[in-house]
Amino acid sequence: MVISLILDTDLGDDVDDAFALAFAIRHPQIDVRAITTVLGDTQWRAALVLRVLDDLKTSGIPVAAGAPRGERREPTRSGDVLLPLGSDDPRRDPRPAWDLMADVLAHETHPIWLVTIGPATNAARLIAERPESAQRLAGIVMMGGRHDPDNMWEHNFSSNPEAASTVCNSGLNVRVADYVISSQARLLRDDLSRIHNAPGVGPSLAMMLTTYLDRRQCDWTSMYDPAALMLALGEQYLTLDSTRMRAVVLDGQVEFQATAEGPAGFRIASTIKAEAVRESLLQVIEQPTPRASELQ
Repeated sequence: MVISLILDTDLGDDVDDAFALAFAIRHPQIDVRAITTVLGDTQWRAALVLRVLDDLKTSGIPVAAGAPRGERREPTRSGDVLLPLGSDDPRRDPRPAWDLMADVLAHETHPIWLVTIGPATNAARLIAERPESAQRLAGIVMMGGRHDPDNMWEHNFSSNPEAASTVCNSGLNVRVADYVISSQARLLRDDLSRIHNAPGVGPSLAMMLTTYLDRRQCDWTSMYDPAALMLALGEQYLTLDSTRMRAVVLDGQVEFQATAEGPAGFRIASTIKAEAVRESLLQVIEQPTPRASELQ
């Protein structure tokens, strides 16, 4: 069964966003209806999305820039090897991200997932400013947070903890893959030749991954975002804890707390088949981009 989704991303820093985008576009059971960007120079990020979509031989998906700024730490970038910082693209949709999300939702006859793999700023604004559209969502998948009381800092949720808690506690069907779980899924430097051979987008993904690994001086990196994205498809690779939770902002960080009265729809992943995530990611991006008629 095909699911439809909107992807909200901070593509351009950690390289896992690029792999999540390629996975979503190339997966035969995912229909990407819109893509939005968040954090920092969101116009550059939107232009970078369009650049990667060109490599994926994909057109017709609206791409909009969302809430800018908000960076709390200097990122390690990967996207500047494909597109210079500060670039824009005239194909970018002029609507702000949350308006594009709302308009897509308003014109659909079936529910759509929202997958946020960056800070939750755009999703929170959708819920606050266009609540009638947010209620049409099938659910929200989030990569973020750190279910570890000794160290709760995590890039996405810590960049805008108030937005993250708003989305988690919204009462909608919210599935979260936190840092502790999603970090277990990895790509290795040894995977580069396989990635490079992926049709169309392979050389760009390999160049971004090489750049990121070199700048971080390491031989592997976590695939947080592709792992989280897989939750929109079900629990084949990650399983969700049944404990009712709420998200609380404490000292500028998001803490997950078990509660008898928390929002019914908010669940956190508790296990992951990390090697299966890696292999599924590689297998999907190795396939040509399916035509609309081929979505199963």
